[in-house]
Amino acid sequence: MHLTFKPMKIKLCIFCLSASSLLIAGGSTVFAANKTKFTKPMEGPLLSGPIVKPGTPLSQDANLSRKSPPDLAYGAYQRGYYLTALKLALPRAETGDPAAQTLIAELYWKGLGVGRNRKKATEWYGFAANAGNRQAQFSYANILIRGKEAPLDKKQGEDFMAKAADAGHKQAAFNLAQIITSRRPTWAGFKQALPYYTKAAKAGIPDAQYALANIYAEAQGVAFNDEPKARLWLAKSAQGGFDTAQVEYGIWLANGRGGTKDIQQARQWFFKAAAQGNIIAKNRLAHIYASGLGVERDVIKAGAWHILSRRAGFSDSKMDRLFQSLSGIDKKRTLEAANQLTIRLNFSKR
Repeated sequence: MHLTFKPMKIKLCIFCLSASSLLIAGGSTVFAANKTKFTKPMEGPLLSGPIVKPGTPLSQDANLSRKSPPDLAYGAYQRGYYLTALKLALPRAETGDPAAQTLIAELYWKGLGVGRNRKKATEWYGFAANAGNRQAQFSYANILIRGKEAPLDKKQGEDFMAKAADAGHKQAAFNLAQIITSRRPTWAGFKQALPYYTKAAKAGIPDAQYALANIYAEAQGVAFNDEPKARLWLAKSAQGGFDTAQVEYGIWLANGRGGTKDIQQARQWFFKAAAQGNIIAKNRLAHIYASGLGVERDVIKAGAWHILSRRAGFSDSKMDRLFQSLSGIDKKRTLEAANQLTIRLNFSKR
């Protein structure tokens, strides 16, 4: 179960993602070099409940202590013997072992081997969180902030989120940064949140890497903008699979912003994002093929990508006019190409 904050009303947006960011000039497509703000605000924190899926290991800090190897309770959990895990963990949990308490909380939260009991799980998370287990602190913080399984207590929830973040929980660091900037979307707020965004970004969270790219590009919470550093973090976020970052990284590559211009790589990143269903990426590919920017001009491929973006709800009058200018047979070929592209994109998701 998840809780999503409302999108933050912040001005971290560094990329032009409207149709006007591609201009047809003299028969060629040019990526606009202005700094129009990105039209989609950054999402607020996704505050999940316990994040362990059935049958997968708990995070390292949530494991039972390894004082007497092998750890039979944790081993049983890993193999899916949940009742055995509960039986072995319970005596240790009752003596105050926070890792054992966290394991039991996970079992009750997910209903693994026992009836799902969120109230009982919350109690065990609370015990473990107060005893200093960072995984439990993260989960318990989410529960308190959500206010469903326990009385709403955002202040205490944020305190536990901070404890988990300070103890090295990467998702807690990102959530805390988002909480700070959501409450205080100012330069000072971003400065306060910057250490937590940085922790999460260095730990490999693509959303945090994307946020850090925005921060350095727009000098939010830092003394001056640093486009090379912003591009570095944007690249990491794109490599981590965040489709919005893939589109924007492609735009930076196409414009040569923050580094070398590379339209070929830009096209590859647009395709990666398009394969994830990103409609902006599909529109960018339509313009690339329409103008022959870095590729041989191909109005059929251009029309096919345009059709895919239109089917997803994207409006582009320039590409509409291009499609309408095609002959009847070329319109038919374009529709067939669009259907083939859909099959190819669906296959790439497997």
